[in-house]
Amino acid sequence: MATITFRMLSKSHTDLLKSVKNYNDKSEWATTQNRFVAFFDILGFKELVLRSSHDDIFKRLSDISDLRKEINPQITDKEFSNDKNKPIEIITFSDSIIIFSKNDSEETFKVFIESINWIFARIIEVGLPVKGAFAHGEVSVDVEKQIYFGQAFIDAFQLQEDVDYFGAVAHNSIDKFISDNKIEGINELLFEIVTPLKSGKIRHLNLKYFPFIVYSEDEKMYEYLEKFKLSASGKARKYLENTFNFYEGYLKNYK
Repeated sequence: MATITFRMLSKSHTDLLKSVKNYNDKSEWATTQNRFVAFFDILGFKELVLRSSHDDIFKRLSDISDLRKEINPQITDKEFSNDKNKPIEIITFSDSIIIFSKNDSEETFKVFIESINWIFARIIEVGLPVKGAFAHGEVSVDVEKQIYFGQAFIDAFQLQEDVDYFGAVAHNSIDKFISDNKIEGINELLFEIVTPLKSGKIRHLNLKYFPFIVYSEDEKMYEYLEKFKLSASGKARKYLENTFNFYEGYLKNYK
């Protein structure tokens, strides 16, 4: 007798798949385009390699690489195809994850922000400490030739180096895009708060990825963060402590 396997998806995953499936921007992917880019960096990767088995690291990195498949609605709708119309492209390399958008339309922006929230949350869920940043501007993307460059790419990379907690921070180019285009309806995806950076505590827009993990069960986020204590000491623990404090600020100001 054949076995039927049902795959249970989280609400945030289902919502994201719906957004990707309903994406209506039919414009072609252009190599050079004003677009959005996010740069995520897995923290303590060298130490992870030293302390974990090869198989464990491979499994975790494979889980991250597979995220490109998990945001494709084909996992629930085999007839669906968006190969020529997908809103984002995900590139993984060692301890870095880079996400590019197709263009910078308002619809693309909202799908991009929802996508990077979910991707960031999934990386935390698989037990990898991560930080990042995202920016807007002219970027060239040629997946076949593996060419990726542009000022927004540099802006995202440089800002993520300054981030001092498990989170992702918006570059000022994102603030400008939101202001210039009078973007509304993103309060569930981004929020502004004093943010721990290596250069100081500075007010920035941040990804609101916490609800993508715990939904309304706010206290459960502490369970995920507590697990990182088992693999972080000294300098590495500072990122975790800053995340605890940041999350408490989030609950105080936004819940």
